[in-house]
Amino acid sequence: MHWVPKLQYASRSDVGMKRQNNEDNCAIALCPEESMWLNRGHLFIVADGMGGHEVGELASKTAVDTVRHLYFKTPQEQAKFAIKQAMDEANAAIYDIGSKNRDFKRMGTTCSSLIISGEGFIIAHVGDSRIYRVRDERIDQLSFDHTVASENRLKNRRTPTAPNVDVEKFGHVLTRCLGPDPKVKIDVEGPYEYMPGDIYILCSDGVTKYLSDTEIGIIAKSLPVPEAAKFIINLSNLRGGADNSTVVIVRVTDQDGKSKQPLTKEYDFPQVQPKWVQPLLLGFAFLCILAAGVLSYYQWAVAAAGLGILGAVIVILAFRIGHERERILQKEYEEDDEDSSTVFFRPYRTAAVRFTQAFMDQIEGAHQKLLETARKKHWKYDRQKHDVAQKKAQQASAEKKYRVALQEWAHAIDLLFSGMSR
Repeated sequence: MHWVPKLQYASRSDVGMKRQNNEDNCAIALCPEESMWLNRGHLFIVADGMGGHEVGELASKTAVDTVRHLYFKTPQEQAKFAIKQAMDEANAAIYDIGSKNRDFKRMGTTCSSLIISGEGFIIAHVGDSRIYRVRDERIDQLSFDHTVASENRLKNRRTPTAPNVDVEKFGHVLTRCLGPDPKVKIDVEGPYEYMPGDIYILCSDGVTKYLSDTEIGIIAKSLPVPEAAKFIINLSNLRGGADNSTVVIVRVTDQDGKSKQPLTKEYDFPQVQPKWVQPLLLGFAFLCILAAGVLSYYQWAVAAAGLGILGAVIVILAFRIGHERERILQKEYEEDDEDSSTVFFRPYRTAAVRFTQAFMDQIEGAHQKLLETARKKHWKYDRQKHDVAQKKAQQASAEKKYRVALQEWAHAIDLLFSGMSR
């Protein structure tokens, strides 16, 4: 990565519709010196605290402040070791606070960090605050949810006979986070290549509870970065807002500030042959060998030998395909003891980023409900601007200009929220 990209970035954090205080925290820390670009780069963080009232807020703030400060100060030469050390120190700091005050005992926080530097991009994460990347028409979840539900799914893929847990009841419970224990395992992955046009999204579970991966990808790709961050939070609140919600969005552009489509793919997705390929080949090989036997009976020696050899080659090919399939599937879930038991060779989940009429209908319906509430409770919003945005959105939607429609609906919804008093 020999060029320095221009980044468009924005962050947004909201208390939500039900909570009294915000236990989320986030930070954007740009490298203070140009000479630090290659081995440090820019740092983006989201943390979601837990413990209730000011306890969770203190935990997430301690994590963000400690990581942001120590990442640029640590003598570690490589960014991946520097971010791990910074997060380890944040864990120690939160644990120390909790151990000295009975009211703060077992306080904790998720922490997801993204680094964009001359080496590429690196992610470091613990907990269930997610890191996504939008590239082309796809959104990839790059981080792993350290929850009972996700760990249980991973365990069942490796060992299908493993006993299940009550995911309905305990699935959301974290298996790892910063603070409760003196030591915690941090997942650090990268550096990987980033490309002009890539969009990275860090968000707390107050977002992912209410928006699907596809919806997050559509919004991040279709709206300018500040508006996308704002609309993701607004939509989370529209759909319930029972939790704090936080999002950081980073768009990579080229040196002229323009987004371009990536020239190469970062991840290599091995081609896994379907299950039916091996049985089909073995069946064909059996027919070849059977035909060879028949021809041999009628003394067609040359043809029989040819079919016999073909059958043997197909048998060997079938078993090689079966072995390769098992190797690839096993590699997807095998442990990487050097970094983490949940580090895969590819994104944990991926989804298509495509507009649908159903999604646009949901946005319009959400706007209509919010408008009815605003009128009923006499919110003070700019009605003229709102009505113009609403009309443009309806016209664009009718013409199936979905990107324009989404931009106008987002603007109209934000105008309504601006008049709400909480």
